[in-house]
Amino acid sequence: MKKAILLFLILLIPFLLVSQTLDYKVEKPPKLFIGTPFHILVKLTTSIEDSIFAPQIDTLDIFILKGKIKEQETIENDKKITNLDLTFLPFNTGEYTFPELEFAVKSADSLHILKTSPFILNINSVVADSAQAIRDIAAPVSVKLGFWDIAVPIVILAILILLIIYLKKFLRKKEQFISQPKITDNRPAYIIALELLEKLKRKKLLEKGDFLNFHFQLSYVLRLFLELQYKINAVEMTTSEIREHLQLEDFKEKSGILEFLNFADKVKFAKYIPSLQESESALEWLENYLKSFEKKEKSAETAETENA
Repeated sequence: MKKAILLFLILLIPFLLVSQTLDYKVEKPPKLFIGTPFHILVKLTTSIEDSIFAPQIDTLDIFILKGKIKEQETIENDKKITNLDLTFLPFNTGEYTFPELEFAVKSADSLHILKTSPFILNINSVVADSAQAIRDIAAPVSVKLGFWDIAVPIVILAILILLIIYLKKFLRKKEQFISQPKITDNRPAYIIALELLEKLKRKKLLEKGDFLNFHFQLSYVLRLFLELQYKINAVEMTTSEIREHLQLEDFKEKSGILEFLNFADKVKFAKYIPSLQESESALEWLENYLKSFEKKEKSAETAETENA
């Protein structure tokens, strides 16, 4: 019997040590229409020393986060209570499941992920009331136009047309003298990206402790490479959009790209401060990834030479 009680207490200790909790509620009107805001109020209870950050919110492009997340922190009974107010706008009609939201709580020696539960929302369209007939405010008023009422607008219109024609001819002549041949960079995408990576190294941002700027530029190099190599607008896309549009046969390659971008997003948007080792590992991964395309190109050239 004593052994059973001791075993129970040992199993119970990890649950007692977990001090992070998450409560949430949804505030919305009885009927939800397109463009009508609703709120998700999240309450996180953690230790005072814990840090909280939220990964990038992916709501299937149906619900758009409006503005910034409102945050308020209080200390009660040696616990830190963080209240978050997230305002969303629906942009499609129908029944949709709002996905779970993740919040990472980082303590001194561990990282816990707290989640909300998915819930269903019915979005209604805004339709005018057909029972209300449209009525004139007043009877139409007849207007008598004289000669000058018609002639003046016609003359003004003719002058504007002539002016537009003259400007078009003038600009065409000017373009003939100003036009210059377009300069394009036809080098392989990996060479352009490696060149940018070398410039980033020479800035020595890690030695200066500028981790935010370093990961921002590191992420840009990879996004530019993806845009040139795979013909997608990766520089302007979010990580979620890249996940959707980047079609690769090699699952490991895509998984590595998304893991790299998610880590960079955590540094850029979630106030996460990486260690020097994590930053150097990210730099090393990107450099090795870009150089792998150089190896593929040389292998292809060797194969063509042998076949010839």
